[in-house]
Amino acid sequence: MNIKDPAVHAMARELAAHKGTTVTDAVRQALKAELARVGSASTSQAAEQREQQLMELLPRFRHLPWPEGVSSRELQDALYDDNGLPL
Repeated sequence: MNIKDPAVHAMARELAAHKGTTVTDAVRQALKAELARVGSASTSQAAEQREQQLMELLPRFRHLPWPEGVSSRELQDALYDDNGLPL
């Protein structure tokens, strides 16, 4: 990699000096840390989006009619034949 920005080289040298390591190792560590941070942020963001989607569905399910006097087991049984295969 050939980075032509003198400011970036200066930051890399400064980071290496603070860490007591080479410029290459300082850049490697910084990139690794940033990739881990970005990866965990995107995983967290995806989980938040899924939760939001589920929360948006809840009102629809709350308004679905539920047959009076029928248990959830009876409703589930009505979906399958005597052999346990879907109807």
